[in-house]
Amino acid sequence: MPDFLDFMERAVTGPIVSEHDFYMKTLIPSIRRLLDDFDIKYDPTSPLPWDDNLADRLFEAAIELLAATGVYCDGTNRIISMDREEIKEALEGLPEGRTFGEGSERRLFVSRKPGDSRPPWCHVGTGIVASSEDIATAEVEGYGRIPEANSISIPALNRVRGMPVIGGSPLEIHATINSVQAGRRALWRCGRPGLPILNLISSATTAVATIAGTHPTFGLRPSDGWLIDVIAEMKVNFETLNRLAFVLITGGNVGSAALPILGGYGGGPAGTALLMAAYYLVGILLFRAVYHLTGPIHFNHGCSTTRGCLWVFSVVGRATSRNTRFPAIGLGYSAAGPCTRMYFYETAAVNLCCVTSGYGGVQTVHPARAVIEDGVTPLEALFNVETAYAATGMEPERANELVDRLLEKYEKDIENAPPGKRYQECYDMGTKAPLEEYVRLYGETKEELAKMGIPFGR
Repeated sequence: MPDFLDFMERAVTGPIVSEHDFYMKTLIPSIRRLLDDFDIKYDPTSPLPWDDNLADRLFEAAIELLAATGVYCDGTNRIISMDREEIKEALEGLPEGRTFGEGSERRLFVSRKPGDSRPPWCHVGTGIVASSEDIATAEVEGYGRIPEANSISIPALNRVRGMPVIGGSPLEIHATINSVQAGRRALWRCGRPGLPILNLISSATTAVATIAGTHPTFGLRPSDGWLIDVIAEMKVNFETLNRLAFVLITGGNVGSAALPILGGYGGGPAGTALLMAAYYLVGILLFRAVYHLTGPIHFNHGCSTTRGCLWVFSVVGRATSRNTRFPAIGLGYSAAGPCTRMYFYETAAVNLCCVTSGYGGVQTVHPARAVIEDGVTPLEALFNVETAYAATGMEPERANELVDRLLEKYEKDIENAPPGKRYQECYDMGTKAPLEEYVRLYGETKEELAKMGIPFGR
């Protein structure tokens, strides 16, 4: 199987093509041809499909797509090619999961199958920007107090001593290190210092900040995970490859991340699903990743809770969990923000789709499209864990019925979804406890969903 330097050789010697031609003459025509060849069609009447034959066809089509297009390197305007045999060899060589964390928090993250009776790996928290270290610390401390949390994401910091952080500047290095240290302090306070951080470092957008934030004195630990993104769609640049080279050389746990755009180069849900499945293969082969983070994003709405996005989540989860041992985390973005009923409806729908379709893990659905500073609290993280456990072992037919009923509640409001509230409007900053208004809404909504048929607390 080729190694990283073999792929770098292809990045500097492969076929030269403009980015425009890569998309218009290679990627889009290949997607359209393969959807026809493998008879992959979107069915809006079933947001959570459980057709194994469709799932297996999608996976085979994904292999053909990557072999046909390769990955575009915009640092050299060349194609990094991969052939079918290399992809198959990489799939056969996948390990049975990877261990993360330290001490009593050290656990093996493995893949699951559709209908699996084991609960998913719960990756708790978000990289949403926090306006201060105090709020970042309070958020992470709340995540660590959720017993089912297996790993966390730490918030990004966008200011240092009041100065806005500019990517590639010394301020980014300071923000990166501050965010890791804030996360570590929070986990120490809640008695779980060994919990792994799996979102690289949210404040680090460049390779130099990633490297700085990995310093062993105060940065990530070898038992953490470094997320590295494939750029939508099917593209990498030198920042991506520089970070990848560093983590691979130092023996870190690479997590590949890919968030395909529904309504972008992939077209509708079927083409987006094909791209999303192909990204698993990019992660396994090019990135040498040991875990994967993924979810579709709607081009117009900026969220992943539309009917089409839920279909993509479901069919890709079934396709990849049936055909690989690659542990993947499903990541959703809601339209509504914290302290709204709509956020809980959207979150329940995402978790029902991901857990019953075989994702190895799920992450806290990011509120309000992840664009509001301080726009997340530990209560959303707790609700994600509770719905993930409730969905474990549920039959897909039943889960599909529930997702349909949830869509009836929120689908019409996606375009004008309520932004919700910020952390400091939902929590007491002194006690770090949720305010009564939010606790009441949480309990009422959970009771409503339990009556609908979501079996909380079983």
